[in-house]
Amino acid sequence: MQNMDDILQENVDSNTVQQTVVSDGVEQMPVVQQADVPSLTQTTQVQPEPVVAQPEPVVAQPEPVAQPEPVAQPESVVVQPESVPQVPETNSGQTALRITLDQLVNLCIEKEASDIHFREGGRVALRVGGKIIFVENIDVLSKEELESVISSLVSNGDREKLEHDREIDFSYTHTNGVSFRVNLFYQKGMLAGVMRMINKNIPSIADLGIPENVRNILDLREGLILVCGTAGSGKSTTIQSMIEHINKNFVKHILTLENPIEYVYEDKKSIITQRELGKDALTMDKALNSAIRMDANVVMVSEVKSYEDLDNLLNLVETGHLVIASMQTRDASQTVEGMVSLYPVDLRMRAQDRIANDLVSIVAQDLVEKQDQSGLIAVFELMFMNQSIKQVIRRGNFVQLRTAIQSAANEGMITMDSYAYELAQQGVITQDQASEYARGEGE
Repeated sequence: MQNMDDILQENVDSNTVQQTVVSDGVEQMPVVQQADVPSLTQTTQVQPEPVVAQPEPVVAQPEPVAQPEPVAQPESVVVQPESVPQVPETNSGQTALRITLDQLVNLCIEKEASDIHFREGGRVALRVGGKIIFVENIDVLSKEELESVISSLVSNGDREKLEHDREIDFSYTHTNGVSFRVNLFYQKGMLAGVMRMINKNIPSIADLGIPENVRNILDLREGLILVCGTAGSGKSTTIQSMIEHINKNFVKHILTLENPIEYVYEDKKSIITQRELGKDALTMDKALNSAIRMDANVVMVSEVKSYEDLDNLLNLVETGHLVIASMQTRDASQTVEGMVSLYPVDLRMRAQDRIANDLVSIVAQDLVEKQDQSGLIAVFELMFMNQSIKQVIRRGNFVQLRTAIQSAANEGMITMDSYAYELAQQGVITQDQASEYARGEGE
């Protein structure tokens, strides 16, 4: 029989072996130790061993965290056109690809893109669902290839204007009937262009999600309605839907002053006269002055850019016209402040009074991607005139407009951040997206 000292010595030797195994990196040792020495688990010499060995599995755990590669995927989605002609092999043995205007247009339609981007020495890209994506397997455009595309777009007269002004805006209708708003320009001494596709069918006010109370102001006899937002926020589409709503529902003469004409309307209940700056009218100033003598009920102006533009619009309102126009401003407060700032300093008090009297509504908007990535949705800010808002404008306290809008929620007014919050509550956009519109007082 073994005495107690021998038994203890064997267990110590056993623990020594197990510790050696652990130190060699074998991970099952805590289980083996606990099972092999049940009769000695209460001795002070043996108990601490499993506790000391515990941290080793924890040390090995950070390894799975070091795998960020799936997040850092390519930044842009790649589109591959199906019928791009191949150029014969070059001396390097590689096959280059080229693309024509017809194929660019067809690709834009197929991918439901809003814009086409092209430039000399650069890649062709589309904007799909608000994101830029590149066309795969197309070489960077050479000067000759870009000239071929541009010669299909512009007339000789427009080409001369492009060379003189270094940029040009115009409308273009492809042979398949699809229309584009085209901007050609120079960058780094080389030609470039952007083509924005114009929908053949104008969405209705309901389709665009424009609040119902906006529709109610479109049958007014006179007043100024401003649709505002940054570039690409959908202002043009909103204005087109307003004009088409009047066209379908009221017997009026609608005059549009556009640069360029984007959508060609068909007369329904109304008569629609469309004039393009540079072609049908030399300047906006002359076109607006002529509008008073053209027996129009409704005048639409593509964009207000100057003091003269705004002053002429107010003159039209004051002579009994309903005027719909756009400005590149962010919200109602910035829009009113921007209107007043167009005037010379000595005329601003008078301008504030006229704006308070003539303005009917400001519809500010932005576009944001839906949470399910099924497309874009508009976020609106709505301001309608009441006595409180008129007083704020007359006094020039524009920072108070936001509070005045919030106080008039029962009149159908809403700030953009509140509208975004409601969309987030409905699960249409994310809370993070909604928080981007949050603003403090005075902003």
